[in-house]
Amino acid sequence: MGSRRLALEALALPCALSLAIAAPPALSPPASPSDLQFILSEAQRVQEADVAAWTRYRFRRRAERQEIGESGEVLRREILEFQVTPREDGFDEELLRQDGEEPRRDEKERHRGVGSFAKRYRTLISGVGREEAEGGYSLGLLLHLSSYRYAGLEEREGVACYRLDFFPDDARPQEGGVAWKVASAMRGSLWIAREGFHVAAARAETVRPIPFALSLVKVHEVQVSLDSGPVGEGVWLPRRIEMQTRARILFKPIRRRNLYVYSDFLRQPPPG
Repeated sequence: MGSRRLALEALALPCALSLAIAAPPALSPPASPSDLQFILSEAQRVQEADVAAWTRYRFRRRAERQEIGESGEVLRREILEFQVTPREDGFDEELLRQDGEEPRRDEKERHRGVGSFAKRYRTLISGVGREEAEGGYSLGLLLHLSSYRYAGLEEREGVACYRLDFFPDDARPQEGGVAWKVASAMRGSLWIAREGFHVAAARAETVRPIPFALSLVKVHEVQVSLDSGPVGEGVWLPRRIEMQTRARILFKPIRRRNLYVYSDFLRQPPPG
C-alpha cells in the first residue's frame, strides 16, 4: 500500500508554480550574455522573490486533470475552477465550478478544507531540496541544476530573453526526493527575461525512465511546460502550466495530464 501511495503521488507531480511574481530592483544585463552563473544566480534570486509574492494576489485557478488510455483516449476528466484569495494564515480556495456546473455545498467545503494550492505553496517556500512528492514537482528546481548551455537571445511574446538549454549531468550525485529525481533526468530550455530576470517560459522532458519504490514504480516520461508574464506593478505570475506523465505501477500502465491556468490577478491590500 505504501508503494502504491508513493507511486500515485509521484504521478501527480502538480506544478503549483513557482516561477513568477514580484520583480526585484532592476539590474543591468551582464557584460557577456554567456555569463551563465550571473544569469542563473539572478534568476534564482528573482524566483525566490516571486514565490514569496504569491501571498499578495487574488487570482482564478483552473485545474484540469485527465487520465488517458493506451490509445490516447481520455478515460476520465475533472475540471475545477477556484477563486484563490490570500489570508493571514494561508489561502482561501473557493470552488466556483466543477466540471462546468455549480458545485454542491459539501464539495465546496471539502475542497476548501483540502487546500490543494496552499499545500503546494508551503512546499515551494520550504526551499529547494526539501520538496516532497505531496508538494509536487517544481519548475524552480530547473534553476538549480548544474549543466546549462547559453543558446542565444530569443523573444517570447515580445519579451527579449536569454535562452538557456539544460540537460542531465550524470556525474552529479543524486539528491533525495521525487522532484529532484525527475529534474535531474530532464533536458529542455529556460527563457529568462533580460530585464528583471523573470522566467518567462520553460519546456522540459525526461530523457530516461525513473524508478521509484524499489522499482515497483517506473516513470517512463514526463513533459512539462510553463508560460508566465507580467500582471502589473513589475510583477510576473504564471499563466499556464502543463504536465504530462506516462508511468507504470507494477504491471499497470498509467498516463495523466495536468493543466493549470491562472488568470484575473488582483493585488490585495495588506492585512490589517
